[in-house]
Parts: sequence; C-alpha cells; structure tokens
Amino acid sequence: MRKLKLFIAISMLAQLGMANASPEEDVAKAISKIYDKPDQKVVTNPVAVVDKFAIADWTQGSRGGRALMKNINGQWAITACGADGIKELKNLKDAGIPTKTAEALISKLTQLEKSEDPQRLKMFSLFGTKDDPKNKEESHHNHEHHHQH
Repeated sequence: MRKLKLFIAISMLAQLGMANASPEEDVAKAISKIYDKPDQKVVTNPVAVVDKFAIADWTQGSRGGRALMKNINGQWAITACGADGIKELKNLKDAGIPTKTAEALISKLTQLEKSEDPQRLKMFSLFGTKDDPKNKEESHHNHEHHHQH
C-alpha cells in the first residue's frame, strides 16, 4: 500500500510538471496562437514577467516589436503592441500597471535583452514606426499603384 501511495504521488507530480509551462512559455504560446502563419512563425523571446503582466519581444520575418500582456483569469492577453515606447514607465503606468511592477518589468526586460543579438534587438524597435518593414511594403505598393495609372 505504501508503494502504491508513493506511485500515485509521483504520478500526480509528474502530471503537474508537464501541464504547467512557465509564464514566459505561456506568453509565447498566446502570441503564436494569434499571429503564427503557416510559412512564418513568430519568435517570442525574451519575455519578462512580473506578477500578472509581461512584456514580450518578438520577431516574425523582417518585422519585430514588443507586446504588453496581462494575465486575465489564467489566460495571457495582449493589451498593447509597440516598439520602444512599451518600455517607458509612463506608458506602462498609463496602461494600469502599478509603478513597482512596471519598474520591475523594465528592469527585467532590459537585463534579458543584453544577451540578444544586436540586429534582432533593433527589430524590437520597429513596430508601428516609419521604419517598420510593413510600412515600407505599403509605401512600395502604393508607389507601384501610382505608376499603373
């Protein structure tokens, strides 16, 4: 009987361990679920998590940026997308994040980003800016369209 109880306890712990991904992994999965394309997956890292908030750096092809996330009832949801502005204390506070949590998020992400490749790090600053590759594609398409007339 003692061995059976031990086996059941070990089995339960193993199941818990397999079912519980880290918050960082959960954030990456939430972003992938929304934005992955069959031919182009989103690469989400690094991810800084503090309490129920996260900032996730991401790249997808030639694009990149940052996502501000909040854990709502156990599910990670994107509350804002952007570039460097996501790392500004005022913007995080305006998004309803307590000051100490916002400061910790910025500090944690800044530390994690130190190990990123400089080229990839630059991509996190592009989303929604004039240098965003999506804007350049649209500009190129509009330019071509004018030549067709």
